[in-house]
Amino acid sequence: MTAQNELLQHELVLFVLSTTGQGDMPHNSLLFWKKLLRKRLPPACLGRLKYTCVGLGDSTYLKFNWAARKLVRRLDQLGAEQFFEPCEADEQFPEGIDGSFVRWADDLYKHLLRHLPDPGGRVPIGDDEMLPPKWTLAPAIGRIISSSSTAAAAAAAAAAAATDPPRCRQDTTLPSIASPPPPNQLPLPGGFRATLRQSRRMTPDSHWQDVRLLSFDVDRAPPQINPGDCLTIYPRNFPEDVQTVISLMQWDDVADEPLDLSVCPLLPPSLHTIPSPCTIRSLLLHNIDINAVPRRSFLKNLSYFASNRDHQDRLREFAKTEFLDEYFDYATRSRRTITEVLEEFHSVRVPPERVLDVFPLIRGRDFSIANYHHDPSASASASTSTSPSASGARIDLLVALVKYRTILRKPRQGLCSRYLAHLPASSPLTVTIKPVLSPIHGPSNAQRPLVAMVTGTGIAPIRALIQERSQHPHAAPVLLFFGNRNRDADYFFQHEWDSYYPSVTVHTAFSRDQREKIYVQDLVRQKADHIAQLVPKRPIFAVCGGSSKMAEACKRAVFEPFTDCGGRADEEAAQRKLLDEATWWQEIW
Repeated sequence: MTAQNELLQHELVLFVLSTTGQGDMPHNSLLFWKKLLRKRLPPACLGRLKYTCVGLGDSTYLKFNWAARKLVRRLDQLGAEQFFEPCEADEQFPEGIDGSFVRWADDLYKHLLRHLPDPGGRVPIGDDEMLPPKWTLAPAIGRIISSSSTAAAAAAAAAAAATDPPRCRQDTTLPSIASPPPPNQLPLPGGFRATLRQSRRMTPDSHWQDVRLLSFDVDRAPPQINPGDCLTIYPRNFPEDVQTVISLMQWDDVADEPLDLSVCPLLPPSLHTIPSPCTIRSLLLHNIDINAVPRRSFLKNLSYFASNRDHQDRLREFAKTEFLDEYFDYATRSRRTITEVLEEFHSVRVPPERVLDVFPLIRGRDFSIANYHHDPSASASASTSTSPSASGARIDLLVALVKYRTILRKPRQGLCSRYLAHLPASSPLTVTIKPVLSPIHGPSNAQRPLVAMVTGTGIAPIRALIQERSQHPHAAPVLLFFGNRNRDADYFFQHEWDSYYPSVTVHTAFSRDQREKIYVQDLVRQKADHIAQLVPKRPIFAVCGGSSKMAEACKRAVFEPFTDCGGRADEEAAQRKLLDEATWWQEIW
């Protein structure tokens, strides 16, 4: 079926589209976008389509919300009509993407009620009425809890125990908190096997941050991995955390009963990995993100399963626009986890058949590849075979394990960080590759100067790129501006850069090694004349690191010398020329 025929089957269409990479369409939209771009489509083929669009972007990137803007422009070219002003949500908004989207969504809701009322005169469904589940395990759990066991049954069960909220029981048979989670060896679309060869700490033991160089041996890896590609790792929960949720939800009687998901009519499309044997416990271990920061929709769903009226009211308040600030204080700013919410709102009892409908799924975590090379010996390490294969390869990742404290003053650790920190050597994993959409590698790009502005573990993709460029005989010079806190503690790959001199010139900024703090953008300003000499050669500017403020500061440091024209009329033209002829590649997280 063609793209236009699919769209014309609906009276109104709402597009939600993120911008990835350097103004690129997201991976899962590429086929649809390709269909829309076909030259043989008549100019008015979407004349009956009415649409609106939500763009998800980050204004620190030069091509802010370009994917959504390109889609809107193409739909208009094909004759489609906007029925409501599109929204450009910005990650840099004080309250993040939700801060701009939520208020827009409220206005859209009011617009639909006013201009497109229900033809049958039915009133909108109230917030206090629970919708039927989209995904249900009821057919698989049928003999234990029938499919009619909905919110009323769950609330009744909770009411009996509301006077004495249960505490999570300790199961002495469970491993200690330091025990590793189950290894991920489940099948994944496009996945391949990787074996953890080493996890080497790159920072001193006394340093506040634990940064690891993780080396993986892979067998039958993709034939081509390029600088900028990411290795996607799929973390798992710890058994004791899963037991906490099982106890809170009172699922002990059903947690280990086998489930046949083949009898379920619908399952979430992102449920790529189904453990075998499949149980509620194994789904929680492998698939359910019980440590995620709860979304407003999740808190609203919980309200339907709370027997305590105060709990119901409070959970529903968090989902309302007028209480958006309170939601951010409660959940986002404190990084409160789903498990902690369940402990606080102890009257909540979600029926086990709705676990996939209420709880979010674990998503893979993308890490920029720091090094990739074919290594026949890696094949034997990554497989049970003892004979090396030419397809073997080794992949390095530079990973900062996330540990921090919030306003709750409780230590926090990222799900994937905790998973990787406790993963034993030789553990087998199933991983995937996320290809870079805006490549800056290859022979032609190697002939262009590279100006890399990097902080911390952002050096990973730049390391891979410099290694790749070193293989080309006519590669242009590289200016590497690297910043971190301390030279002695976190100057990553320091000894490698000497081997690339003079093709790679390194300028360092270690902000805490002297009284006056020096940052990467300060060094860029100091070398403005040198950078200006490279501009006619169409340089590649690459900014990588974990700070949007740093990216914005580097952008100003590069562009200001070319736009500071004393107020002359050619100021805008000078900046446009720089943007058109140079390449700005950014990877910020």
